Amino acid sequence: MRSTRLLGLSVATLLFTAPAYAQDTVKPVLPPPNGTFLNIAATERVQVPQDLLIATLRIEKTGPDAKAVQNELNALMKTAMDKAKAVTGVKVSTGGYYVYEETPPATKEIPKPKKSWRGSQTLEIKGTVADDILKLSGDLQELGLAMNGLNYTLSPDKADAAKDELMEAALTKLKTRAERAAKAMGKSSTELVEVSVDSNDMVQAPRPMMMMAMAKGASADMAAPVAEPGETEITLTVSAKALLKP
Repeated sequence: MRSTRLLGLSVATLLFTAPAYAQDTVKPVLPPPNGTFLNIAATERVQVPQDLLIATLRIEKTGPDAKAVQNELNALMKTAMDKAKAVTGVKVSTGGYYVYEETPPATKEIPKPKKSWRGSQTLEIKGTVADDILKLSGDLQELGLAMNGLNYTLSPDKADAAKDELMEAALTKLKTRAERAAKAMGKSSTELVEVSVDSNDMVQAPRPMMMMAMAKGASADMAAPVAEPGETEITLTVSAKALLKP
């Protein structure tokens, strides 16, 4: 019995020490004879005008009957969706759908207030043609939807294009630095190895605006909201290990 316990202890010791032993055997990568490794990094940044306009609108309905509230909400959302999908180039999606019962607080005048039901759902429209989004937003407001938010952002395609340009500029800068270092150290050639790229998008000075005033001469119609794009700052850092060869 005692020998069995000792055997179990020995196996456990091997299991826990094996990974540590494996790590100790990893050897660092060394440069070739008379070569030198140089760790360098370059950062590039650019302000890119935002091109994607996103509008979020909501429908709210209240009433004493849950079925009636949901029916009104569903019918209005169907109409809004059909109108939004008819606009070419506009992406449409719906958000959360909520229906719940409300009980107003009792007062001296109304000790037993009547319960009611409230339903709501959001609709998001987005596109790169601002005039289409703004006009559609006004049409949806005319139907009875309320504006939840109107914001500009940078489209993924435009962000990727900007990052590619920054990466090329940073790599050119790294090559120049490596060549200058090689010349200063009496080396004849350079090579970039172990290159890594890290990017960061930061919204700078966004200027989303909505104007709910009615247009002149059209007091009975809903004026389209107004939005002005801001800029997004994209920062990209390229790090590399430069091999300076003799």
